[in-house]
Amino acid sequence: MYPFLDHLRAGLRRCGVEQSRVLVAVSGGADSVALLRGLATIASEFSLELTVAHLNHRLRGAASDADADWVRALAAALALPSQIGTVAPDEWNAVGKGMEETARTVRYQFLEETAAKCETSAIALAHTADDQAETVLHHILRGTGIAGLGGMAPVRKSESGSRLLRPMLNIRRKQVEQFLSQLTQDFRIDATNTDTTMTRNRLRHVVLPLLRNEINPQVDAAICRLAEQATDVEQMVRQLANNLLARALIDQQADACRIETSVLFDQPRHLVREFFRELWRQQHWPQQAMTFEHWNRLCDILSSRETVTFPERIESRFHALNLLVIRQLS
Repeated sequence: MYPFLDHLRAGLRRCGVEQSRVLVAVSGGADSVALLRGLATIASEFSLELTVAHLNHRLRGAASDADADWVRALAAALALPSQIGTVAPDEWNAVGKGMEETARTVRYQFLEETAAKCETSAIALAHTADDQAETVLHHILRGTGIAGLGGMAPVRKSESGSRLLRPMLNIRRKQVEQFLSQLTQDFRIDATNTDTTMTRNRLRHVVLPLLRNEINPQVDAAICRLAEQATDVEQMVRQLANNLLARALIDQQADACRIETSVLFDQPRHLVREFFRELWRQQHWPQQAMTFEHWNRLCDILSSRETVTFPERIESRFHALNLLVIRQLS
C-alpha cells in the first residue's frame, strides 16, 4: 500500500539496524516527517525504540519556535518521547564559517549530545536520493577526490561514537511527498529553503532542474550511481592502502612515526597518496588543510628525499636510506 515503506525497510536493512534505540532527527520538513512516520509504522518489525530530536536554531524567530512546538506535538501524537533543543545564532561562535556550515555543525553537535544523554546507539537522518545528488554535485564543483564522489554514506560513525544512519538514500523526494499525501500528513515549510543565495538551494532549485530539463532527465539517478561506484572503489583503495601501511610502518607514537619507504616503490601514485591519507587518519592528524598538491608532494619526496613541512606543522624527513620519519612539530 505504501511503496515508501518498502524502500525504507530496504534502507534500514542496508544500515544494519535492528534491536536498537534510535534518535530520529526531525526538522519538521517533509523528508524528516516522512522518516519519522515511516519508522514509527515499522519500528516493531525491527525492534526499534524511537526518540524524536529537534533543534530550534531560532533563525526565523516565531516561525522557528512554531516548528519546535509542531514537532513536539507530532511526537506526542505518535506516543514518542521528544528532545527539543534551542540555540540562538549569537551563541554559535562560528567565526570564519558560513551560515550553512555553522547550522550543520551546531545541529550535529546537538544530535550527538542528545544521543549520549538518551543512551541511543544510532541517529537517523532523513537525507534522500535527491540530497545525495546535490551533495555529490556540490563536491564536484568544489573540487573533490574519489571519497568526495561517494557523497553521504548510509552509515558512519560520528566523532562521539554514535552511528549516523541514512536509510532514505534510496528514496526520491517525490516518493516522500506521495507517502505524506497518502497519510494526509502535513509538514512544516522553511522559507529559507528557497533562498538561492545559499549554495545548496541554488543547486536544488536552479542547477539540477536545468540539468534535468536540458541534459538528462535521469541526472539524479546517474549521480547516485556514480556515488555508489566511487564508494566501492574508495573502500577497495583504502583496504590496499591499509595493507601497505601494515607492511611499511616500523613504529608510531602520537606525534611521530617511521616508515620503510622501499615498500612504496613501484606502487601506483594514487595508492601512495591514499597510503599517506590513511597514515594521517591513524595518527589523528588534521587533514582539512591538506590539499591534493600536498598529498602529491608526499609522493614526490620518496624520490627527492627532501625535508618538507606540511600544514599543522607536520614535517617529513629522511633519516636513513629508506627510512622516512614524519612527525608533528611542537
